[in-house]
Amino acid sequence: MWRVDTVKLLPTPEQVELLLRLAKATRALINMEHARRRALYERTGIIDCSVKGAYHDPSYAQLKEVLGSKNFDEALCLVAESWRSFKELLKLKEQGRLPAWLDPKPPKQLKRLLIAVKHDNYRVLEGEEAIWLKYYNVKLKFKGDLRWWRQRIQQGRLIIAYDDVKGAWYAHIASEVKLKRAARAPLKCGIDLGQEQLAAAVTESGVGLLYRGTVLKSEYYYLKVRVSRLDKRARFADFDVQVWLEKRKWLYRLFRVRKRELIKNMAAHLVKMLHELGVTEIYIGYPRDIKRDKPTEGNNARPYWQTIEEIARAAENYGIAAYLVPEENTSKVCARHGCEVVREPRGLVRCPYGHVMHADVNAAMNILARGGGRVPERVKVLSFT
Repeated sequence: MWRVDTVKLLPTPEQVELLLRLAKATRALINMEHARRRALYERTGIIDCSVKGAYHDPSYAQLKEVLGSKNFDEALCLVAESWRSFKELLKLKEQGRLPAWLDPKPPKQLKRLLIAVKHDNYRVLEGEEAIWLKYYNVKLKFKGDLRWWRQRIQQGRLIIAYDDVKGAWYAHIASEVKLKRAARAPLKCGIDLGQEQLAAAVTESGVGLLYRGTVLKSEYYYLKVRVSRLDKRARFADFDVQVWLEKRKWLYRLFRVRKRELIKNMAAHLVKMLHELGVTEIYIGYPRDIKRDKPTEGNNARPYWQTIEEIARAAENYGIAAYLVPEENTSKVCARHGCEVVREPRGLVRCPYGHVMHADVNAAMNILARGGGRVPERVKVLSFT
């Protein structure tokens, strides 16, 4: 199993110049290859997934000299992997295994700055807190903890990327590790993803966990206010249009970064709590057609698939199995009696048999039942912001 450690680099001014030169060369190489393969696909329908096409093209010689043969090859591997993924999606589309509205597109041009380093062309010097790039003979100091690299069976690819929101360089170190699953008594958990709550989880033992989405909603509202103010200032004749566009893009990128960190922290805390409770299997309700819904104030800031991926990744780190189940009508049916419920204000549902329950907790219990779990008679709910 491959895992990635992310650390912040602390380059000197001379090293920053080197990183910029390498990142621009990598981006140029990747975009040239994307353009060549896209033209080939549009002209003949052939999808080129190899890494040998650029080796015999003299227009790549200067880029190969800058990057070095090994890192030149690693950048081509990134391109080949993206086109291989596109080819697999087309195959699934032909087999009818993708939704009718999902239309796979060829890989897009790369905009961000990154450097791909082959697994045997760098060395992590943990005692010095540095990464040595062999071909360039450069030691890059870093700050951060290496969790997976210490447990590695094999060292993988190194990606050095520039974060234009934080204005810093980051190193992403891939490591192949062996994850161990402890032998415990089976205990299942159902997880519902909502609009007001980021996630609601209920275990067979009767423990419920609620993670409110108020922080994400406030971040989204703050983004709208700042963009609105910026648009009003852009109406003046002396306002630079390019500055306005760049500032607007920067605000949206900042929101995506904050959203990603919030979801990642929530998923890590949720799975840690479930691991301490003894959960061995989790079932996540996935709104399959959510991408077809028209964006509204309620769902525009809700990245459901990203949340599912983060929860599944965190669960795998703890040796917990994760499964997807359909979540249609889980909020409309009572988890205990199977009858239709009435929605009450403030996110409550009322069962005709007389009990009242939180709507997301009820949905999580229905998801738990669809996963073959036992619905608890009583649920003690813990809420987190």
